Amino acid sequence: MKRAMSGVHGNARHQVGSQSGFTLVEMVVALFIVGVVTAITLPNLQAAGVNAAKAACEGNQRMIRAALSEYYLDNHHFPQETTLALDLADLKAGGYLSTTPVCPSGGNYIITISPDGTSATVSCSVHGELGDQ
Repeated sequence: MKRAMSGVHGNARHQVGSQSGFTLVEMVVALFIVGVVTAITLPNLQAAGVNAAKAACEGNQRMIRAALSEYYLDNHHFPQETTLALDLADLKAGGYLSTTPVCPSGGNYIITISPDGTSATVSCSVHGELGDQ
């Protein structure tokens, strides 16, 4: 009978001793590694977002310039509206733009017609002039 009892205690000790898990030191090391990796990659991810917004803005400016050039070729003058919103609305209504471009950074597009009326430049209030004019 004594043997049966020692067998029960022996199994109990074996089960307790065989439990696996992470120690506090292992958890702290893992969290430290995650923190270092995050600190290294976060600035690169933020820069990628800024570059993407700038590239989208440049694409919008090119699209507006192309629409203005087509408008000029068809009408022999640039839109004569007094506000940018009306210029873009004219370009959209005339079929030169399928949608009204919006700066992804919240800026406004500025269309400047030369004094002689033969050229136009497009810039953004946030990013400035991008791409070839």
